[in-house]
Amino acid sequence: MIRNVTVVAIANRLPVRRGDDGWELSPGGLVTALRPVMAAQTGAWVGWDGGTKGIPATLPGLSARLLPIGLSAAQVRQYYHGFANATLWPLLHDAIEKPRFERSWWQSYQGVNADFASVAEAALAERPGALAWVHDYQLMLVPQLIRARRPRQPIGFFLHVPWPPPDIFARLPWRAEILNGLLGADVVSFHTEVYRRNFLRACGRVLAGTGVQIHGPTITLPDRRVVRTTSAPISIDAAEFSRLATDPATDSGIEALREQFADRTLLLGVDRLDYTKGIIERLLAVEMLLERRADLCSRLAFLQVAVPSRDDVPEYRNLRAAVERHIGRINGRFTEPGSDVPVHYLHRGLPPQQLAAYYAVAATLLVTPLIDGMNLVAKEYVTVQQARRGSGALVLSEFTGAAVELREAVPCNPFDVEGLSYRIEHALGLSASIRRTAVATMARRVRAHDVHRWVAQQVADIAARGARR
Repeated sequence: MIRNVTVVAIANRLPVRRGDDGWELSPGGLVTALRPVMAAQTGAWVGWDGGTKGIPATLPGLSARLLPIGLSAAQVRQYYHGFANATLWPLLHDAIEKPRFERSWWQSYQGVNADFASVAEAALAERPGALAWVHDYQLMLVPQLIRARRPRQPIGFFLHVPWPPPDIFARLPWRAEILNGLLGADVVSFHTEVYRRNFLRACGRVLAGTGVQIHGPTITLPDRRVVRTTSAPISIDAAEFSRLATDPATDSGIEALREQFADRTLLLGVDRLDYTKGIIERLLAVEMLLERRADLCSRLAFLQVAVPSRDDVPEYRNLRAAVERHIGRINGRFTEPGSDVPVHYLHRGLPPQQLAAYYAVAATLLVTPLIDGMNLVAKEYVTVQQARRGSGALVLSEFTGAAVELREAVPCNPFDVEGLSYRIEHALGLSASIRRTAVATMARRVRAHDVHRWVAQQVADIAARGARR
């Protein structure tokens, strides 16, 4: 299916960065997800160049052409840091931080989306029969902008973050424009059924009286065009993470970590440094656990990996400072003279082999976001653990998309900090056989529904809807 379809992907960023040895593919869930389809045919990828010049037309192993979008400093400030990440990001994450509504930001968002649509339309015109696949909250107007220029164009849209309940979405002054932008697509897809139903309910509320009709998973527009909504949880390249788990470079990393944390049980957190991830609540829960169980102070180590994110935004700089203050305070309380600290902290990303080594050594992974569209870290962990026949425990927030699939994890409510501390304690006390069975079951499910299947199904859905016209 993928080999016979040409795709023009439209996403906020191009999937490349300048590494030590030249240009290379960027890390990240979206790049990992789209790489198979973009490597399999001669499509195109439209995205912001990140302000970097000299981006190549293609990369080895990626057949698609890279079509960069340049943004001015004002557009970066208003479209990206403003409307995308200070308005839409908190709004779509259940407004756990108060969204800001600035009309100048909205105007910039409209202009940048129009620029993306223009480049995408030209790429589609050069590739008869190609599908347009638009991604994420930064580009929610693009489907309708492409539709206006190419009425018969097959278009899909995938949202990689949550969609909130309609009462929260309705706070957005430009709510109808966003919905109409998305309804330019043939297929609008979400990680979970909850997000998909929230979207349909928002359409029913905001677009009432406009002639829009909702029938089950489909939306009929006044022009009689039918839009299908689907839930399609994104996944990982399970085979690649299984390979990494037994790579010799990973073995070396495992030995080093076992030496570093000898005689200690390792708890692990791996997150982008963002206020949605519940990192402070997690630290407070670990602190409560150490208060309650003094015997664990010398037997337990918690390592938080926090991948830098939006360091030029004040709120994120403040979050980093708060995280580091809590870590310093906890270590000051519970570190005995001459002993290692209980909380370790890495403010950086990790190469794949090193990350796999941490997954292999960690007895328990704490995935405790306040809200998260999916969370691929949880899927990576169970895959690595199973590949090494491990018995790690996964403590998983019920407010992640991953919780729908990884039902054998130890569930938690991260808003209940004391309760979270008890859930961590419970996970630590599970027998090895129970943990091993749970990991194996979850890993099998991830393997059966990996990123390759996700891509194939999404492309097939878009192609099928487009063929009906």
